Amino acid sequence: MKKNRLFLLLIWILSLVAISFYGGPVSYGFFTMVTMVPVISWLYLLCVFLRFRIYQKLDSKGLVCNQTVPFYFTLQNEDYFTYSGVRVSFFSDFCGIHGLEDNVEYELLPGTGVRRETSLVCRYRGEYEVGIEKVRIRDCFRLFQITYRNKETLRVTVKPDRVQLSGLKSIEDLFVTTGESRQKATEPDVLVRKYVPGDDVRQMHWKATAASGELLVRNRIGEEQQGVSILMSTCRFGKKQTEYLPPENKILEAALALTFYFGNKKIPVRTCYLQESMVETMTESLDRYDGYYEQISAVSFKEENTDDALFSGARQFGLMNTSRMVFFLLQKWSAEAAAMAEFLNRNNIPVVAYVITDSTEEQIHTGRLPGTDIVMIDPDAKLTEVL
Repeated sequence: MKKNRLFLLLIWILSLVAISFYGGPVSYGFFTMVTMVPVISWLYLLCVFLRFRIYQKLDSKGLVCNQTVPFYFTLQNEDYFTYSGVRVSFFSDFCGIHGLEDNVEYELLPGTGVRRETSLVCRYRGEYEVGIEKVRIRDCFRLFQITYRNKETLRVTVKPDRVQLSGLKSIEDLFVTTGESRQKATEPDVLVRKYVPGDDVRQMHWKATAASGELLVRNRIGEEQQGVSILMSTCRFGKKQTEYLPPENKILEAALALTFYFGNKKIPVRTCYLQESMVETMTESLDRYDGYYEQISAVSFKEENTDDALFSGARQFGLMNTSRMVFFLLQKWSAEAAAMAEFLNRNNIPVVAYVITDSTEEQIHTGRLPGTDIVMIDPDAKLTEVL
């Protein structure tokens, strides 16, 4: 294209020389024609820009991560002149198009179109645009080109993937999942733990309290104690979709995967997270998993949903005090997270913290937390390989 411009400039200079030294209608006509070529090129590009049509279609706008769906698009020329040098590029940050490349150039004859049938797969949960993102058109003289954003994009809502785990490597040393029958909540266990505000004073273990000098209560092995809890961060980190969508998607996928895993073993799962206020969802079996999936898919992440507020809410309402194990789903490991884990460890509750981050520089030290296991997970990692 640069060579064509230089060639046109050279011809224009020669035509200018011709009219300067020779004159005549031929020289002036040739000069006028060469001068009008770039004008005609820009008028051509303007007409194509205003008249070019793109038609896109997905079989469904309610998609699921990593689920392939048919995708169709048509490039249509509805005019009486040829569209030359048409090229389209696709959104690639959050989705992939199978079998098509951005460097394909199309030439559309008058009244014709090009139809392509392929498939599309979305990588992350959220609401964003897919399909054709930009269009590049070039004039027939190959002097100029313009690239513009597609005016009729496809906007889809994508739900998180349903990942089924065959096992949990991260809890092998902390917790053994079993199918034990539940005991009644009125049967106290011989174990004791420190008193937490809100505990029933009738369960105080006075002999152990007198011996240790601190308030101790009996541990119960009731229905709730047989379950596990998930403490899920809904804090948004980052301003751009490319920054916050991958880790948010992985947090929701991890919550769904853990709930399905334990629900399949008939172990109750309590999920706690912040929205406008503290939300607590109890899933006792796979019978309620579909409803749980829809609820988790609709979770919103906001900057004001800080992890500090999440841990404070969990402490205030005592949501974690009766769990056999607690899972943290976070994007950052903080002093507040360490304090919450230490609080749970003191009550004989092991903690597994999944920290979703692509930062390789972040260093985590468990310190004096032998009952806490911290697992770093890349936002694009496969949960079946890391959990």
